[in-house]
Amino acid sequence: MNFIWNHKIKIFIGIIILFLFSLFSIANTKIFFDTERIINEISNEDELSKLIDDENLIFFGISTKYALNYKDFQELKNIHDTIRRLKSVKTVNSIINERKIISSGLFPITSKVLNLKDLDSFNQTINTKKFIESSFLDSTKTKFFFLIEAENNLSVESRNLLINKLYDFELTDLSTELFISGRIPSEVYFQKKVIREFIILTTISAIFCFILLYFLTTNLRLILLTISSVIISIIVTLSLSTILFNGLEMIMIISPAILFIVCISDAMHYTSNQIYNKNKIDFFKNRVDKIGKAILLTSITTSLSFLTFLFNDIIPIARFGIITSFGILFTLIIVTIIYAIAIDYEFNQVKQYKIFKRFIDHIIKFSLSEKKYKFHIFMFLLFILGIYSVTQIKIDNYLTDEVNKNSEMYKEVSFFDRYFGGIKPIHFYINNLTLDNDVLLEFEEDLKKNNIKIDVSNIQVSNNILSTRLPIYSQLDSQYLLMCRMKDIGALATNDIIYKLREKYDSKLIIKPGGVGYVFDNISFNLTKKLIIGLLIAVSSIGFIFFFLTKFKFNFFIISIIPNLIPIILTLGIIQFFNFYFSLSNAFIFTIVFGLIVDDSIHIISAYIRRSQNNEDYIIKSVVKTTGKAVLKTTFVIIFCLLPLVFSEFKSVSQLGTITIICAVFAVLFDLIYLPLMIKHTQNQ
Repeated sequence: MNFIWNHKIKIFIGIIILFLFSLFSIANTKIFFDTERIINEISNEDELSKLIDDENLIFFGISTKYALNYKDFQELKNIHDTIRRLKSVKTVNSIINERKIISSGLFPITSKVLNLKDLDSFNQTINTKKFIESSFLDSTKTKFFFLIEAENNLSVESRNLLINKLYDFELTDLSTELFISGRIPSEVYFQKKVIREFIILTTISAIFCFILLYFLTTNLRLILLTISSVIISIIVTLSLSTILFNGLEMIMIISPAILFIVCISDAMHYTSNQIYNKNKIDFFKNRVDKIGKAILLTSITTSLSFLTFLFNDIIPIARFGIITSFGILFTLIIVTIIYAIAIDYEFNQVKQYKIFKRFIDHIIKFSLSEKKYKFHIFMFLLFILGIYSVTQIKIDNYLTDEVNKNSEMYKEVSFFDRYFGGIKPIHFYINNLTLDNDVLLEFEEDLKKNNIKIDVSNIQVSNNILSTRLPIYSQLDSQYLLMCRMKDIGALATNDIIYKLREKYDSKLIIKPGGVGYVFDNISFNLTKKLIIGLLIAVSSIGFIFFFLTKFKFNFFIISIIPNLIPIILTLGIIQFFNFYFSLSNAFIFTIVFGLIVDDSIHIISAYIRRSQNNEDYIIKSVVKTTGKAVLKTTFVIIFCLLPLVFSEFKSVSQLGTITIICAVFAVLFDLIYLPLMIKHTQNQ
């Protein structure tokens, strides 16, 4: 501690220099959002799936208020031709070049669905059955669909340019609305939105924290130094990602809010219940010994929670775990340095606004008072509800899990789900065990009954004809390949359909499903389970840490786990009413929540251990009155910092804000009321 005290200014100047270097390094950093990197097992698919290459499909829709006339269809043709000529586009299919089989046999004959040669030809084709049943327009003839296959390995600039060009199209005399979806548009959308949200949410969180800190400390110099330290910690932490991984993951949009909470929480614990001491260095050493050790312990346990993300195969989440763990420990160093500076320059003392002080004192008084049995019954019933919810929660995954229902992206995906069979790519590779072709036709009908849209099939069209447009069919012999799409109905519903189809045709067809949509469903389920296992590892690790710190007292193993596990169970009981389910986009949230709420119980248990030589009842009341106040302040910090996240366009971010706030309220309730009782009960035994 002598070294830190004697060189605190030099260390702080060094941190500022590191901050400036970090600021320069992230000035033009990349934002990663890539389906292949989120689920790296997709790259391990069989060769057939790789050749189909349905990851580069772009779904482009045009909606008009009125049906199109001959002139409008001519414009639609110009749009089709313009898209086809773009260098970044490999193929495009629409009503303009759609063909239907009019005569099957040894040499199938096809004809165009729409004939725009002249007005008479147009009028004849728009009343035909093949036009009415077209895959590229809806029943009202006001919605049109273009299926575009982009070139492989497009640069970020090329992708942005392609999507911008698609959004520029319009029909001259009609009011048109455009819809674009698919993997590439999703990446462009997220890259555009994530930077904006990062700036907005970080700024609002900083403003909220500044206001809260002023009411809790009324010390402007300390507040400004603390907020500056948070900003330094955020920039340095994110720059580490650019150095190690050449960019930032989209999930790191939540890192600033986490570091805000950790930094201000540490500062609150350092500055709570300070007793004036003329000898500044002794005072600093005493605070580090009493409070700093507990803060170090909470920082280690929180970091361990984030490091459990390394147990899964999701590259962005694993990187997020590494970077945030570093940020938490780096934040502790900065907070300790600024606290030393504040002591040396005598602005470490804080004074709360009276209304906040009365509110905190009232909560502390309530937590120490004798509770009516109705309160305990209510909490017990809530706990039972939470246990029941845990047994009922399902694991499911949707393509749109990452966005809220009021977002532009969700609306665009919904457009294709409603009018054109969806955007979820899936294909069926089939071997016919019978000589009966009717079985294959029956299978096609079953797909249609399950709302699976068949885009290409070689059941009624020869491989030679299809291979001119899709080379994959030239590699097939007696096998059948159906390239399809379906609505975003979730992994559970999709797998149920496939299971029933396989069961029905078990002795007739060998059905091998594939495609990005199908692989996503299967891999995401396994990865979600790994994230949940990571949470259990994080919870258990806290118990083992206290088990060793207390010289193998099993009581503290239990005491350290229960206060952090029960708030999560109670939260699950609440959110179950809102159709919550675990998915790839939110399973990591509870590990983050655990990492944030674990601090409070650790500080209370640590404070108890430090004073364990005194009278039992006195110790517990003293801990609640002193450490409990700091715990309440950190809970306010969590609520204020994460409140802006609730309104995020990204579902995982908004769920993180909502779930953490609910969980933090339950955690502080349990830590101040039931944790002291647990400690007292176990020690009396």
